[in-house]
Amino acid sequence: MTGQIIPSELLALARDVIARITAEEQNGGSAVLCRLLASRLYEALRAELGRTARCQAAKIGLLAGAIDQCRRSATTDLSAPLKLAELQATLALLETGQRVDKVYAAQRSASRPFGLTVIEGGLSKAG
Repeated sequence: MTGQIIPSELLALARDVIARITAEEQNGGSAVLCRLLASRLYEALRAELGRTARCQAAKIGLLAGAIDQCRRSATTDLSAPLKLAELQATLALLETGQRVDKVYAAQRSASRPFGLTVIEGGLSKAG
């Protein structure tokens, strides 16, 4: 779907960034280098958005969503695998035009499950 909307160079850059970050993660590489690589994609997305004519609403929406998704990867409280998952979700959005928030939510809850507590007590009776 988005092959006509998103330039192939931008898709290639996203794939390259993800491949390089994956390799860095697997080799115990530098977190700083991974952030620099991710910022390269973020800046390329912003530049493409700046070059896009305002009449191309579909492309603007897609790029804005990808920028937001990419920005999420910079969240400091995320583990390295979740940051990579956010970047992979950015690529998926660029390739398909659809968000993959469900994947992100599933990975986040699996890595850091919410602590639920049952509050004991009876029903309140009015009056």
